[in-house]
Amino acid sequence: MLNKEMQDYGSHSLGVRADDLDAVIHQIKHGLPYSSFEALQKAVGIPQKKLAQVINVNHRTLSRRKKEHKFQSDESERLLRIGRIVDRAIDLMEGNIDMAKAWLAQPAPALCGKTPLEYADTEPGAHEVMTLIGRLEHGVFS
Repeated sequence: MLNKEMQDYGSHSLGVRADDLDAVIHQIKHGLPYSSFEALQKAVGIPQKKLAQVINVNHRTLSRRKKEHKFQSDESERLLRIGRIVDRAIDLMEGNIDMAKAWLAQPAPALCGKTPLEYADTEPGAHEVMTLIGRLEHGVFS
């Protein structure tokens, strides 16, 4: 994982490893590969249907994306957003992936009783999850 002080615009759990914003923007505009969804699903350990809900892609669209081998740019942005949260959760748990998975699936009082993954299904919600992770990293328990 990258040092938290460095800007990392990509997501290790998606296979999008880039500290270059232009490269990430290029990847998003051209669509992340479907394999990124599969990698994130494996990293998070949740059913495909649930992850598709979190990134706001219905079952039929997900089937089309699998056949096309890539996502549209707006879907890619949402996928990247969740991938970055997963990476930060793993960092928060000092690399313990099982603890990160459990934290992502555990309802949090600071997130109105929703799980971090559920709460992160919108940009403002994802921002709040990232803020919560930052507070927890600094010992401010919410």
